[in-house]
Amino acid sequence: MHMQDHRKNRIKSWQKTFLMLAAIAFTLTGMGQEITSKKIALPEEGLEMHYLQAGHGNTKWVLIHGLGSYAKAYTKLMGALPKGVEAYALDLPGFGDTPKGNQKTTMAAYAKVLDAFVRALDLDDVVLMGHSMGGQIAMTAALENPDWLKEMVLLAPAGIERFTEEDRQWLRTVTTEALYLNLTDAQIRHNFNINFYGGQLPKEALFMYEDRLKIKQDKDAYAAYCATIVGCVQDMLSAPVYSQLERIQVPTLVLFGKNDALIPNRILHPTLTLEQMMADLHKDHPRIQSKLLDQAGHFIIWDQANGIIKETEQFTQTP
Repeated sequence: MHMQDHRKNRIKSWQKTFLMLAAIAFTLTGMGQEITSKKIALPEEGLEMHYLQAGHGNTKWVLIHGLGSYAKAYTKLMGALPKGVEAYALDLPGFGDTPKGNQKTTMAAYAKVLDAFVRALDLDDVVLMGHSMGGQIAMTAALENPDWLKEMVLLAPAGIERFTEEDRQWLRTVTTEALYLNLTDAQIRHNFNINFYGGQLPKEALFMYEDRLKIKQDKDAYAAYCATIVGCVQDMLSAPVYSQLERIQVPTLVLFGKNDALIPNRILHPTLTLEQMMADLHKDHPRIQSKLLDQAGHFIIWDQANGIIKETEQFTQTP
């Protein structure tokens, strides 16, 4: 069978999770940490950005969500912050409760918004975390060497797996608005399941699926949402960062879940393993540290929230 035909036959197995959220203000029961919903104006970007804030202290963590995700995806991690850490999880334009406005769905545009957000809050010595697409946005921002950035922790980041031009063209072809618009509720639930360890959406994370169905009920909003998703995928493919990582000046840690079912891409790279990816990363960019965490899938920020906190504390406190 021709490789292209083989790939076409497996398109449905490739789909990812996409999430949405309305504005929130809440305290996480049993996690001992209050999480507050806030908004801040970014006049130069023409945005009013929604974000979540938790914790108190001089150590600042800024958290960037992944493709189709939102700030609330970090609530398990934010509910268990160590003493002395203050965390900010933002909703990127077009996701959660931040309107898209006139923002472009590019990694460079999102990195610019991130920079404006950090400066508006007057944060310094930031530990920047990015999950999945948020990892590629974090790397894009770090390449500009902002003066507020101290260290970076990338969580199952996009941008580490490399694609050929043929790979990119195939992904562009199959990643369409129609693909996402036509997903059934059952398919959406399946896509959530495969993001998590054990292939099952945890009960305490069911809100992610429920919020996705809420946005789906609004035809126009859902169409705009799917268009944003496709725009993000297209730009992630068009703006690779791997070859530029040696220009990142701050200490960087990459964490993947050992059971990630989405990275590496099972269709395009069926024989590639995370261990091979990490070995290549170490060879090509030896200054970047990396580690695989047990009992974690692609949604490592939920599966291993405590593990991420432990690894981040150890990494940032190492001379």
